[in-house]
Amino acid sequence: MDFLVDAGPEEQILSRSGYKPNESLKALEIALSESGSVALGKTFHFSADLICSGGYTIWTRIIWDFAIQHIGIGSPRLFTYLQKRIGEIDELMNKYPDEQLYNSVEFQNRIGEILIVLKQAPCHPKLVWPKVGIETHREGWLRNVAVATETNVVRRVWKADGDNALLRIAGSEISKCVVEGATDKMLFWIRWLIEEENILKKEFKQATLSNIDRGLAGGKGKSGQEVGQYIVALFNEIYTEFSTKNIIRMNEEFASLIRLYKGYDIKLSNSQKKQLIAIMGQILCEVPRWKVPAAPPLVKDPVFVSRAVAQTGKFFREVLAYPAISNNKAVLKQFTTKGQVDKKKKNKEAVHNEQFAAVERAMETFFNKN
Repeated sequence: MDFLVDAGPEEQILSRSGYKPNESLKALEIALSESGSVALGKTFHFSADLICSGGYTIWTRIIWDFAIQHIGIGSPRLFTYLQKRIGEIDELMNKYPDEQLYNSVEFQNRIGEILIVLKQAPCHPKLVWPKVGIETHREGWLRNVAVATETNVVRRVWKADGDNALLRIAGSEISKCVVEGATDKMLFWIRWLIEEENILKKEFKQATLSNIDRGLAGGKGKSGQEVGQYIVALFNEIYTEFSTKNIIRMNEEFASLIRLYKGYDIKLSNSQKKQLIAIMGQILCEVPRWKVPAAPPLVKDPVFVSRAVAQTGKFFREVLAYPAISNNKAVLKQFTTKGQVDKKKKNKEAVHNEQFAAVERAMETFFNKN
């Protein structure tokens, strides 16, 4: 028996278009953050590849994450739009078999429209959280530095029969910061409360600063009792006051952010939920000082959007020309690595530079013709 016979190359797990899934995912994330027609074409292409490889759920997570991390207060109306459009696509997903859905012009156009609107939205500078020193969590620190008086908003939200006294004091400080438009100070108190609860959880086995469930009706676990739910309830009350006085006009947009935080549309990570709280706080601090305290238009050039959407089908047809994926689970597992390269296979599995370069050249040729 010959023990030196070559066993042959190791079978690779590839996306529908033949990319390594983690690299295709990374290429999509990069294309989303770039501008220009070539970047838009790559966004269409890699989105179609991900979705037609069975990764629609992963695609929606990328869309939400980009909106939360990179756009935020730059386009508050975007969150309302995404909830509506993704909800419509979810209905199509439940109605048709996969391949029939991927070939649907309606489905393709909805995907394309979301991508165009997302890329046209103005990006907002990445949020920088103020530092919170460890000394701020020592006993007695809060009472020594707190200066805000308790407001009617805090009285309506804070409950003596279930909320820790720290929430009342810090809630008053947050309310004061919002009224003064002091965004950085407001972010400091949000971070301080979150860290304070994390310390409590470590010391007392998942204890929280509140026993009041402010989460989804019928929700499981203690997520409804977390400090973030208290802050969101506080922000909702502040917004209601501002709206009544016509200080801010974003009823639908603010409600969408609260709905998203509470998990009606998608389960978010703790980091994303923290970012959403920050966006709500930014709106309350900054929008009342805008010349027009309302959400700006979602789309500035509807003609461009309609023309670009019409091109979406060509990118889907290009991907659908390849055979359907037979082992979706293996591919989806690779898609979740978010562009990380396995160090053990680094030498054997080089990045498909030539293939990506060919895609970029094709995008340039395509858009120069249209």
